[in-house]
Amino acid sequence: MNAPREDWQRQAAAGLAHLSVELMPAMELLYLDGLAAHLLGPEAPAPPYTIEQGTTIASLLLRAVNDAPAVGPDLAPDDDPRAADPGRRAVVGGAHRLAQRGGLGAHRLVARLLPAAVGELESHQDAPEAQVRSLYYYGLMAIASGPENQASAETSASVLATFHAWEARLGNGFIPPWRVPAGSGP
Repeated sequence: MNAPREDWQRQAAAGLAHLSVELMPAMELLYLDGLAAHLLGPEAPAPPYTIEQGTTIASLLLRAVNDAPAVGPDLAPDDDPRAADPGRRAVVGGAHRLAQRGGLGAHRLVARLLPAAVGELESHQDAPEAQVRSLYYYGLMAIASGPENQASAETSASVLATFHAWEARLGNGFIPPWRVPAGSGP
């Protein structure tokens, strides 16, 4: 009976263990794209928000962590490394510390993110774009804070800088590679 629960925890811990600074841009974009598709799409969740909807957000985050190696390290926003690097390094460090605890670390991450996700959905229920921004921020901060649940102001500012870098790049017409229709390449 516990096999499915243990499987997701084991898979999440493995993804967290393999996250690297080089893979962070891919993870960020995967998570941001997943959030945007979910929260801005035709089947966006509506209030009252529930733990099940928070679970979907946590699932998007863990999927981004696990799928980042498939996207690869060549993907990066046009950001200022001095602004983005501290947050990316903190997320990777927190991911590795969570992964060292195995399934317990993955469980702790999800348990921390669920109430924050539901709260942010509620807080920004009239502004889906704000939901995307805040859930991106809280998801990355939940990882960066590691099992100790601690993060710095520098990490916080840096995580927001990565969001703004992706927002600017997407606003300038960048399309994630997985969103480009087949046969429409250069």
